[in-house]
Amino acid sequence: MADRGISSQTRRTMVLGALMVGTGVGAKVLEPRPVIASAADMPDLEAIVPRQFGAWQIDPNIVPLEVSPDVAKTLSTIYDVTVSRTYVHSSGQRIMLSMAYGANQSRALQLHKPEVCYVAQGFKVQGMAPELMRAADQSIPVMRMVGVMGGRVEPITYWMRVGDDVVRGWFEQNGARLRYGLKGLIPDGLLVRVSNISSDTPASYALHAAFVTDMLSAVAPQQRHVLVGNVSPA
Repeated sequence: MADRGISSQTRRTMVLGALMVGTGVGAKVLEPRPVIASAADMPDLEAIVPRQFGAWQIDPNIVPLEVSPDVAKTLSTIYDVTVSRTYVHSSGQRIMLSMAYGANQSRALQLHKPEVCYVAQGFKVQGMAPELMRAADQSIPVMRMVGVMGGRVEPITYWMRVGDDVVRGWFEQNGARLRYGLKGLIPDGLLVRVSNISSDTPASYALHAAFVTDMLSAVAPQQRHVLVGNVSPA
């Protein structure tokens, strides 16, 4: 019979070869692909968030605080789009808004948390805590903290969107990435940070919520998902 001429070693080689081919095909099929495949698919943050809304408008006299060159270099490898603005209210109160978008939220390129960046800039971070911020009829999971450097006291509210989820902390961030990975996808991500200079932390957090409410109310409904994903109604 013809197959008697095939040695056991040859059979093993053939089986191993078939398994390797199958594994290669399977790996190709399971290789995660980005949800956002090109620059043309990235959101236009400059256009999505109006330069004026409600009683807020951009203060052209305020220059955003620049990060150190080494931090700037690191951020440029992580984020595809960054927007930094200072808004002033008709009452004179000011809010700093920073948005950083990354189309590829793989582990190496995932969003960097502000507490890490602030410490790298020489700030001490105090009072860090997760909260639910009610804004524009939505409950947004946020992190709150205070950055202190010399006489500068900066209450900060921020949130991170990974895909459709707004996450807090390492566990939730990586959980969202894993859920997308199991679907063969790499999600995009957005960091939104709101802050002001004040020693009155409770009043500052209330101001942040009011600002975000006005901002989200001014964003087109079909674009709001870019900022807050699928957060629950308040």
